[in-house]
Amino acid sequence: MEILVNTHNTIDADTSSRTGNLLLLPQMIVDTAGWIVFANHPADTLFGYDADALNGRNVTDILSINSVDDLVAGASQSHDTMVVEGVTGRSAGGEAIALTVQISTCALEGRASRYVVILQEAVAASSAEAAFRADYQRLSNAIKGAEIATWEYDRTTGKISVCDIWREVLQISSHDSDLIQKEWVARMHPEDGIELNAGLQRLLNGEIERFEDEYRFRSKSRTEWIWVHSDLAVAGRDLEGNVTRVSGAMMDVTKRRETEEALRRSVEQFRSTFDSAAVGMAILGAEGEFIEVNPRLSEMLGFTTEELLASSIRKITHPDDLKADLERLQRFETSKLNTFQFDKRFVRADGSVMWAILSVAKVRDDDGAFDHYIGQLIDVTSQHQQQQLKGEFISTINHELRTPLTSIIGSLMLLTSMDTEALSEDAKRLLYIAKKNGDRMHELINDVLDFEKFSGGHMHMHLSSQRISALVEDAISANLGAAHTYGVDFELFAPARAATCLVDPQRFQQVMTNLLSNAAKFANQASTIEVRVEEKGSDVCVSVTNFGEPIPEAFRDRIFEPFAQANSTSTRERGGTGLGLAIAKQIVEQTGGKIGFQTTEDGKTTFWFTLPR
Repeated sequence: MEILVNTHNTIDADTSSRTGNLLLLPQMIVDTAGWIVFANHPADTLFGYDADALNGRNVTDILSINSVDDLVAGASQSHDTMVVEGVTGRSAGGEAIALTVQISTCALEGRASRYVVILQEAVAASSAEAAFRADYQRLSNAIKGAEIATWEYDRTTGKISVCDIWREVLQISSHDSDLIQKEWVARMHPEDGIELNAGLQRLLNGEIERFEDEYRFRSKSRTEWIWVHSDLAVAGRDLEGNVTRVSGAMMDVTKRRETEEALRRSVEQFRSTFDSAAVGMAILGAEGEFIEVNPRLSEMLGFTTEELLASSIRKITHPDDLKADLERLQRFETSKLNTFQFDKRFVRADGSVMWAILSVAKVRDDDGAFDHYIGQLIDVTSQHQQQQLKGEFISTINHELRTPLTSIIGSLMLLTSMDTEALSEDAKRLLYIAKKNGDRMHELINDVLDFEKFSGGHMHMHLSSQRISALVEDAISANLGAAHTYGVDFELFAPARAATCLVDPQRFQQVMTNLLSNAAKFANQASTIEVRVEEKGSDVCVSVTNFGEPIPEAFRDRIFEPFAQANSTSTRERGGTGLGLAIAKQIVEQTGGKIGFQTTEDGKTTFWFTLPR
C-alpha cells in the first residue's frame, strides 16, 4: 500500500551546499545496496558524467567492486572514518582511475543505512591525505551542525525509515513505520499536502528525478506550525526502470520563515504608513532624485507621481534656496549625523511657493554604508504667511506707535518739570495720570517687541562677567518705587556675595525687575520680600520670595506662557502685560540657566532662576 506523505526531505540546494559542494571534493551518499542517492558535481566530473547523471546508479558501475560491502570490508578504520586504498574507478569512457576512498556511516533506524563516500585520486592522495581527513571531519561536523534529517521510502514494502534528527525536527518518537506514516499525514497542513503529494507522485511515476518543497507540520503539542524544507529524489529503480525507492533530506526552516514573515509585515506596515501619511514622504537617492513618493506629496506640490519620479528635490526647490540647500546636504553627507531638519521653499506645479519643514534621515545597509534618504515634508506655508503678517504688525507698532509715544511721554515730563508757570492741582493730577498711562503703554510695546525678538531668535545677548549680588542690589534700588507703591519692603540675603557669572547686565535687570515688581504687586501690605543670592552646586541661584495669596492651581502650568494672567481682575487692579515672565524665561534660558517657582497654600511664593558660573 502506497502512502503519500506530507514532507519535503531531500538534499535541497542549501543541503547540497552544506554537504557535497561545501568543500568541492568528489562525494557521494550511497545506501547499503550500493545505490547512489546523491553525487555532487565534482564526483560527476571525476568520472566523466553529466551533472546529476550518477544519481540513481549503483556504485559498482563506477568502482571495481562487486558490492558496497566489499568496499567496507577492505577499509581500515580510524575513529568514525574508514579508508580504502588502491580502489580502481571506471570513467564514463572506460578509463581506469586510481582512487583513495573514505567512508563514514549515517545510522537510520539503528542500522547503517547510508554511507558518505569521499573520493580522491591516488596520485594526489599521499600529499593531501592529512588535509583530506581534516576536510572530511569538517564536512561531517557541518552535516551534524546543520541538523539535516534524512529518510527513505521503500515502495516495495511500503515502509519508511527515518533518522534520529528527523524525529527531533518533527517531534515524532515512534519507530513503527505505519505509525510514522499516519502521524505524518495527520499533522501535515492540509493546504500544503496537495502540492507535496503531487510532487511525490511524479517522482514515483518516474516523471522527475528530484522535487523540492516547503511545508508546514503541526508540532506535537498542536500549538504551533513547524516549517521544513524538503528535497526528495529517486533513490532506486528495478530492472524495468520503475522507481522502487525515494529518499529525502530536510531541514527545519521555521526561524527563517518567521524572519521572512516579520520582514513582510514590516514592509507592509511601512508601505501602509508611507501611502496613507498625512504629510508628504519620499525615498530619495544620493543626488536627491525621487525613488518613491506618497500621494500626499504629489497633492501638496501639484505634480503627478510620474512627474516627481522623473524629477529630483533640487528641481522643485526655490532658486533662492538652492545654494544653501546644497551646502547643508554636503555637510550632512560628511557628518556623523543621521537626521537633520530645516525650513525651505518649494515651487509647486502652478508656480506658487510652498514653505515646508523638510526632515531628512539617512538609511544605511547592513554594512553601514549609505543606501538612501527618507524625506518628510510638512506644509507650513500658512504659518509663514502669519509670521510675515505678525512681522509687519510688529514693524507698525515700532514705527507708528513707539516713536510718537516716546515724544508724548517726553513732552509730559517737560510739562511736569516746568517751574515758570504754576499748574493747578487738577492739571498736575491729569499730567500724572497721562504720564503713568503713557509709561504703561511704553512698557507694553517694549515687552511685545522684546518677546518677538526672542521668539524669532533675533535678540542678541552681550555677556560679560558680573558680580551677581551687585546686580541684585542695583535691581532692588531701581524698584524701590514699586515697593513704596504697594507698601512692602525688600530685604537682601547674599551668602554668595562674591559669586560671578557671565550675564547680560541689561537683560539681567529686566528679569529682576519683572520678579521684584510681581512680588510687590501680589504681596501682603506691610510685608517683607526676601531676595537671596546663593550657590547651588556649580550654579548661582537668585530667588525672590513674597507672602500673599498662593498662585491658583489651574494657572501654575501656564504661568510662563505669553500673555498668561491668573485672572482679569488682577490685570485691571495691578497692571501688567502678561509677557514679563515669558520674556524672563527666554532670557534666563538663553543665558544657560533655568527658571521656576514654588508656592504653598499659606501664601508663600518663591520665584527663582539659576545662572551657570
